Amino acid sequence: MSDDGTSHATHVASCSGGERRDAGTPVLILDQSFDRGSLYPLRETLEAHVVHAGLPHGRSMDLVLTVHELATNAVFHGSGTGRARIRQLDGVLRCEVADPGTSGHDAAEWPVRHGHGLWLAHYLSDRFTIGSGPDGTLATADFTLPGPASRRSATPRLRRLESHTVLELDGALDEQAAPQIGAAVGELVSGTPAPRLVIDLSAVTYWDSTGITALIVAQQRVSETAAGMLVLTGLAAEFADRLDALSPVPFTTRETPAAAVHLFPPS
Repeated sequence: MSDDGTSHATHVASCSGGERRDAGTPVLILDQSFDRGSLYPLRETLEAHVVHAGLPHGRSMDLVLTVHELATNAVFHGSGTGRARIRQLDGVLRCEVADPGTSGHDAAEWPVRHGHGLWLAHYLSDRFTIGSGPDGTLATADFTLPGPASRRSATPRLRRLESHTVLELDGALDEQAAPQIGAAVGELVSGTPAPRLVIDLSAVTYWDSTGITALIVAQQRVSETAAGMLVLTGLAAEFADRLDALSPVPFTTRETPAAAVHLFPPS
């Protein structure tokens, strides 16, 4: 903070449009100090810069939440001040939250609680590391920038078969797809006393926390019926682990829709 109470920040526009840079050369997107009084302005600054850098809005909110939680840890469980930096490198936004540290403060003192801080950073980011040394604590969270083909939001397609229904998703499981998933599941549940639903994720290209929430709500809606059952198929192992950690309700999963059919009780 400066003497007048404002935070020192360096903002560098990302290389977009016609601007060119050498592959493998990191581009500084944001470099901003923070303390207890500047956590909220930091959120606004983060959102503006990462959206401009090409991260979809829903995933940008995941990044903002992650960095804010890490910065909050630095303020309340570290030295009380810190610095947030974001660099773009090889299709990744790398977020660094540095706590300069003082004697007796290190990463071991940052709490790991479900839904907060380090736990959230671990499961919302694509890669997360943290460590402490003589220069303080450095937490690093990577967020992958989707390619053009991965950005298209999934359009849910319902296939009603004799014994069950398959909801196919082809594209990004994101904030735009989420309400469509909710509408499709709601229609099925309202018109079927015992819905048997397979949600096939094998063609999902990208995700954000809003998309994950849509799956959780779908599971809850089906579970509220008398004898309904939902099975997720086509999950990558990493995504399955993430979903298991983030969801308050358990999911039944299988590799393919064909393998899921055998789980449904006879009509």
